[in-house]
Amino acid sequence: MTVVVDVWHTPVLMDIATGRAFQVGAPCSHELVGWRSWLVIVAAALLSVLVRLRMLWSPVSVDEGGYLAIARGWSHGQVLYRDVFVDRPQGLLALFRVWDWVSGGSTGSIRIMAMLFGAILVVATGVVVREVAGGAAAGLAAIICAVVSAAPVLEGYAANTELLSGAVAAAGLAVGVVASRKGRPLMWFYGAGVLAGAALSLKQSGFDGLLALLMSLTLTVVFAPRLRATALKAGAALVGGLATVIALLMVHGAVTGWSRWWAAVAGYRLRTQSAFASAEWLNLASTVPYAIVVLGTSALLAVLGVEAAAHGLRTRLRDTIAPGPIILLLWFLAAAGGFLIGGGFWRHYWLLLAAPLSALAGVGLAQLPKLRTAALLAALTPCLAITVWVYAGDTSHLNIRAAGDHRAKIDELVARWFASHRRTGQNLYVLCASAGAYADAHQDPGYPYLWFVEVRHAPNAQRRLVAYLRDQRHGPEFVAEYERVSTCDPSGEVERVLRASFTRVASVGPVTMLERTAPSPAPRTPSSAPVTDPP
Repeated sequence: MTVVVDVWHTPVLMDIATGRAFQVGAPCSHELVGWRSWLVIVAAALLSVLVRLRMLWSPVSVDEGGYLAIARGWSHGQVLYRDVFVDRPQGLLALFRVWDWVSGGSTGSIRIMAMLFGAILVVATGVVVREVAGGAAAGLAAIICAVVSAAPVLEGYAANTELLSGAVAAAGLAVGVVASRKGRPLMWFYGAGVLAGAALSLKQSGFDGLLALLMSLTLTVVFAPRLRATALKAGAALVGGLATVIALLMVHGAVTGWSRWWAAVAGYRLRTQSAFASAEWLNLASTVPYAIVVLGTSALLAVLGVEAAAHGLRTRLRDTIAPGPIILLLWFLAAAGGFLIGGGFWRHYWLLLAAPLSALAGVGLAQLPKLRTAALLAALTPCLAITVWVYAGDTSHLNIRAAGDHRAKIDELVARWFASHRRTGQNLYVLCASAGAYADAHQDPGYPYLWFVEVRHAPNAQRRLVAYLRDQRHGPEFVAEYERVSTCDPSGEVERVLRASFTRVASVGPVTMLERTAPSPAPRTPSSAPVTDPP
């Protein structure tokens, strides 16, 4: 199918099936349109940075601070999944550890990481669309992705795992799509597999780019017998790159403690919170309105891209393993699967869909030359409007307006109070959870579990907490009581230890600060039972 589109007021003939574009009536038009599309993609990446810039000076989120605190503890000799626990693979903590070293320990610089990975996501999305649907569609997709993936109401400003893994997964997909056009593609597909493995090392749901490539190659194997051998070799190279990264993760897991590593990256989520156990469907319902504002119009435009994807499937399989626009639909389906299995359904989960929806919307817009500008504005205006509303607020309330995160600013205040009252060797426990406070205070966690769901549901978590609070040598000197103690430990054991061994010394906003003042009482059954390592 061939359409005429207007690229910056220049008539261009574009074949949706092949992705080639030619300026009407001009020589070397393919090169001209190609350069313009690259300029638009780069400009879109810069736009994504600018949209996030306002949040550069806002406090780090609970998740950002928790990952950073665990990475710092790891770098200081603590053992992952034993002394510090998180239900994420090692790649995420390695990334935060390296970033902390490069930035000289700057907590606020985590937002620069978010800007960098957000730009990578935009460029990768543009590259994928450019290869399969042409430069005009690529530019439009990159612009849409730049705005919606940075939306503050979806926490697009934060270095969350959805943004980080999504950017790397999209980069792997882009390499795989480019590889399909190479004369000797196997090393390119191997590289795409390595990037896919890196995405999975950041979050377990970062498989969307990999799955899209594998499904595309599978279609070639099934429907194009003449290309079957080539597609099978490409798939083998892709899986080989993935296996290289997974093998490294498994070796490190075996060295640090296989049972703990496996329980953390696989068993814990399946047992405590996923689509298969304790899924937060109310969270999903509460976040849908934000997703509609940010992604709704793009989703409508994406419907137009589906027709091009179906047409590309019929034509591409004849003579090449290059996937065509169908891979954009496969990408969206894979990302939707990652979204659904998460179980938590927090706002930032919707970032998993931002890039594939933007890609399909870009292809759809390319088929509307006369309505392109109006449709693009319609897609972006709701998102930009709510972004402006967030940024118009007072700086101290940005996190609350953006994501309803009231703890981010409180974490900073607690960290300042702790810094002014601590003595060398004294440490802090945040009861029962606000992980960002540890990063703001530059405090290595003394208790493994930094998030509420872990305190309540991880094996032996509450007994370990009682033992930690009783420990006068290694336990906390200060406790920041963010929540009622009964919320963390319904048994009453933690409450008894706190009232016997700590006293209230200050209030920091809504948080009560406690200081150790007396020897801890003798253990009482059942808390005297042996405490095992975290899962």
